[in-house]
Amino acid sequence: MIVLGINSSHCATACVLINGKIVACISEERLTRIKNQSGLPVNAVKEVLNEAKLKANDIDSVAFSFEDMAINTGYSVLDAGEKDSWRLSNPLFPLVWKIKEWMLAKIPSSRNAYIFLQEVFYKNFMFPKMKEGLLSTFEKKTGISKEKVMFVDHHTAHAYTAYYGSSEYWKDKKLILTLDAMGDGVCATVSIGENEKVKRIATTSFGNSIGDLYAYVTRYLGMKMGEHEYKVMGLAPYASQKYVDKVYEKIKDWVWVNENDLTFSTVVFSHVFYKLLDKPFKNERFDNISGAIQKLTEEIITKWVSVAVKKTGIKDIVAAGGVFMNVKANQKIVDLPQIKNLFVFPSCGDESTSIGAAYYAYRQIQANNKLPRIQPIEGLYLGPEFNEKEIGKELAKRKYKKYKVDKYKDMEKEIAKMISQRKIVARFAGRMEWGARALGNRSILTHPQNLEGVREINEQIKSRDFWMPFAPSVLSEFMSTYVVNPKRVEGPYMILAYDTTKVGAEKLRAAIHQYDLSARPQEVKKEFSPRYHKLISEFEKLTGIGAVLNTSFNLHGYPIVCTPQDALFVFENSGLQYLALENYLVSKM
Repeated sequence: MIVLGINSSHCATACVLINGKIVACISEERLTRIKNQSGLPVNAVKEVLNEAKLKANDIDSVAFSFEDMAINTGYSVLDAGEKDSWRLSNPLFPLVWKIKEWMLAKIPSSRNAYIFLQEVFYKNFMFPKMKEGLLSTFEKKTGISKEKVMFVDHHTAHAYTAYYGSSEYWKDKKLILTLDAMGDGVCATVSIGENEKVKRIATTSFGNSIGDLYAYVTRYLGMKMGEHEYKVMGLAPYASQKYVDKVYEKIKDWVWVNENDLTFSTVVFSHVFYKLLDKPFKNERFDNISGAIQKLTEEIITKWVSVAVKKTGIKDIVAAGGVFMNVKANQKIVDLPQIKNLFVFPSCGDESTSIGAAYYAYRQIQANNKLPRIQPIEGLYLGPEFNEKEIGKELAKRKYKKYKVDKYKDMEKEIAKMISQRKIVARFAGRMEWGARALGNRSILTHPQNLEGVREINEQIKSRDFWMPFAPSVLSEFMSTYVVNPKRVEGPYMILAYDTTKVGAEKLRAAIHQYDLSARPQEVKKEFSPRYHKLISEFEKLTGIGAVLNTSFNLHGYPIVCTPQDALFVFENSGLQYLALENYLVSKM
């Protein structure tokens, strides 16, 4: 059975699942070069079909990861923009919107009426026409019959990624948690996974999300909500705890956990949290604000997890949803004494729900038709790759004649040698990674003790904010040497943070957080990425360090590179001196 999974929301994505295995997955942004592009991912659909060597009529089922037709047609759930002009076409809309926002902020009880009226209006007046238009457009642009399309509840899609994406999910009970800003009228769920089935036991309605609050604080601090929350998280450790606590005291009662039913509540409808921020944050420093929202997030989430574990008795947790992109909060979950293990689905924002929707569609057929069970996610190298002939043809173009081009039989060994000399090398090799993290195939690499290189990468290559930490790619065999991990929780996808050991803090000095010395490592497994594992092994032979500094291969504000042309664009428009394109090494002379 072949399923096409689609997310048309934030960071629109398409994937292909064949007989229980995800064989291709790519986000639209990688092809259009527009960061976090939303809307129907037509280019991504064509690319995953090409990667899987399929034609449109080979698809048995298509699964969208939202039932909300506004979001499926490109409406931004994170912040209004030009693409949401359909909302603004009526001249009365701004006034109605302003009144609605005022009521939600000033009269908390108005939220129930708002939710009811919105549901009635959308489902009866807007969604039918939107659905008809979406299906017609989908069929016309992809060549796949609209009769094959189904729409999957958003948080069900998140839950399915967490459960079916986890290792050996069929063996033991799993406590499944989802948490984001919103999706299909919900912002959080608790489910139990057992015997290859998922049963939801708790649901928090939208408008009660810690994710909304974190996003609005991000915007308050002058950054882009829905994209730069990781910058707030990275800034938080620099703040003095004394002043963090002062700000925290002002906002600590804005979100709470209802222990009886495992839900969240908020002091106001969480979509209008932005109206409350001026009072508590006035005259407070940006780092103290960052520290306070991070502390609140960690405390709320760990409280929720603790209560859920106590109520269900299940200590093996799997999780998904955009809020779980917060690696420091994930670390706090792992540190809870009652937790046995934590698996967070990689890149668990909306982009991952294309996979969850595909899992759901497959399960509806698989359970009764003796098809293979769903295979847990492995490796994430699910995008396109380019052979030497294609790369050589591109490099032969006249505009690249100004660069020195060498070819090596063993490029991994050559890169290891270069970064052992503290050179900075961009690596483009094999299939592109899917998701927000670069996992070695579209990465910029250097020596993990190269503090001088940190400034060079920040200022001359990526224009990153100075406080943002890099990440180490660590050989699996060296994880226990470099990070504190008594529960042996695996970390192959840069979705968990760990404290470093004394040795790790020394050996990985440039690749960890410069203030609290924590790391967000990629645990490199030979079975997932043999060539990258070999590169780091060669580096270890030269230096005695089983890790390298890894950051994504892109310019600031752009998606990670996808094609050789993208890689050469970054090379030409940055301070990069070395670019390894498969076995070609391009150098600026």
